[in-house]
Amino acid sequence: MSQTKQVSPFVEPWQASPRAKAIVAVVVAVVVVLSAATYVVQRIWLTPESTVEGYFAALEDRDVTKASSYIKDSSTSTADIVKSDQYVPPTKLKIDKIEGDDAKTAKVSFFIGDKQVSGSIPLHHKDELTLGLFRGWGINGDTPSIQISTAAPVDVQINGKPLPDDAKESRQLNVFPGRYVVSVVENQLLESAPLTIDAGFGANEALLEPKIKASAQAAAETQVKDYLNGCAAKNVETCPFRTEITKAVWKIDTLPTIELRIADDGAVVVETKSSGKATVTGTGYGGYPVNESPTFTVTGRLTVDQGQVKFQPES
Repeated sequence: MSQTKQVSPFVEPWQASPRAKAIVAVVVAVVVVLSAATYVVQRIWLTPESTVEGYFAALEDRDVTKASSYIKDSSTSTADIVKSDQYVPPTKLKIDKIEGDDAKTAKVSFFIGDKQVSGSIPLHHKDELTLGLFRGWGINGDTPSIQISTAAPVDVQINGKPLPDDAKESRQLNVFPGRYVVSVVENQLLESAPLTIDAGFGANEALLEPKIKASAQAAAETQVKDYLNGCAAKNVETCPFRTEITKAVWKIDTLPTIELRIADDGAVVVETKSSGKATVTGTGYGGYPVNESPTFTVTGRLTVDQGQVKFQPES
């Protein structure tokens, strides 16, 4: 007769097989490695310090796309301005202190050329996750700005480039930290000394004071002289001197002295500073000979026609 195997009323403890132990060890190792990697990424690579350093490194490379990626609600409209040789990026960044909890502020200093500037950069946790796991830091978009104004309505440029479309009317644009050169757009009538703006923080103003070029003054004087000599020869109605006598013969004794002025609409106006003098001879009423010496003035505007400065007399 076979013996019946006795069943223990107690649950036998589970004994892991060597294979199961190996799997558990691998899983634990993977968890430890991932945890360590997460810590390294979050605490070393995605820190407020790394964000500020990456931002300034992108500016030093003139990489507007990358620099903009660090800033909330940023724009790449100033890309051509930053890529210009006239742009001087900030260097020698020093992060003095990081303050705050969820919203932080970086106290920094850096150089623009040989000028040191310092200030605060506001930071925030990004809404989107990096690799679906990590929450990095971004800059709040508190970038410096430049407000350009002129003493006369003329076209302006920055770093030799036109203003972005969104700044053409207001002439105020947000820029990245760095050095910029503001100037009047090159033309044959007006010029202005360029202004260098070191934009580190906050609002910066650039006031241009255009003036008339010496070459425009010289062209105006030559063309006014030619115009008056032509008037003396033809005695047409558009000339600044006229007479009712018959068989009039004009001779200009003294040319008027002219001066140029920038009008409120930006036009270059020609005005008389001191009157000219002419002599006219001919036949007057009753057939008597006439010899008169009237004074006269001349007015008009300077324009540019097909690349040439042109005097337009006022009719």
